[in-house]
Amino acid sequence: MNMRHWVRSVFWAVSAWPVLVLANPFSTLALTPSGEIPASGKILLILQDGDYVLPHFSPDSRYLAFAHVLLQGATELTEIQALDLKTLKVNTLLDAQGSREFAIYKSFVADFTWKDATTLKAGISDGDVNGVNLFFDVAAGKLIGKKPFSLTDDTADRDEALTPELTAAFPSVPPPALANALANGFKVGQKKYIVQKNYWKQDNHIWYLDTERKQISKIVDITDEWIYSLRGAFASGNAIILLVAYGPDAWLARYTGGKLELLYRFPVKNYQQTGLRVEHIRGDRVLFQVITGPDYEKRENFLFVYDKAGLKKIKETAPIYDMDVDSEGKLLCLSQWSGKQRKLVVRELKVFR
Repeated sequence: MNMRHWVRSVFWAVSAWPVLVLANPFSTLALTPSGEIPASGKILLILQDGDYVLPHFSPDSRYLAFAHVLLQGATELTEIQALDLKTLKVNTLLDAQGSREFAIYKSFVADFTWKDATTLKAGISDGDVNGVNLFFDVAAGKLIGKKPFSLTDDTADRDEALTPELTAAFPSVPPPALANALANGFKVGQKKYIVQKNYWKQDNHIWYLDTERKQISKIVDITDEWIYSLRGAFASGNAIILLVAYGPDAWLARYTGGKLELLYRFPVKNYQQTGLRVEHIRGDRVLFQVITGPDYEKRENFLFVYDKAGLKKIKETAPIYDMDVDSEGKLLCLSQWSGKQRKLVVRELKVFR
């Protein structure tokens, strides 16, 4: 459908709100039926005597790293802890007093990365523009290295550099716009991408780029106001799953055979800080999380399973703040709201069995 013609048909409207509604590319799509399934599986451990976030399994599933958020007076500090999944014992790698060393306004874990089965990197922010990467030997329970960093450094990693092959494949897109689209887009196969240009004097439509075939196809007609509305994408079989968000809402859609279908709609806290993270893939079954807003607000994330049978939401009794799945898809850790704090629930995952 040509959305420009539709918008012109309601040009008489004195309010911008009806135009915004009618410019929504999903407003005329019927919602494809989806189901719900429980996160069934034996619960191994619940930690609920604090405020726990950022669960992250080690590559061999032996350890689970997480952050314990603490308040000392008006200052937010953090402890870095690791759960030994064989003994179910928790070891503190960095206590609150140790984290105070790195605080300007506060000290918190920005991210965890496992360098190998026992070496954990924790990025600690000072609440301003600087921080430090701490390296721990989790098996030994000790700090083994520090490396300061600054958020002002222009060191952002890009998944895909603009190569001559890419430039030649899509000559209709100016190289700066193409570079920006790829840097902020999503890879959905070998040399295949879903992008939104988000660039000066360029459209904001959602495009499918096939480098090998040198094909560029518009798959969602997006109005100019919906800049940065493409928030995630992945491929499953012959289908591409898209996350698009604007204003207070987000939509999961499926694009297959030249047809766009609406799978799910839900509210978000901040559409430009909404995201999609694939947690595990086995065959044609994909477990993914939708993040609905910034980590400094009380958000509720969604957990879905998608396969050839369609989309299913994993339901939980307590709202999900964050989660992680181990590398084999056998264990699930949920950070869930319990009042004003977040508990950790470690359980077996049967979705892939």
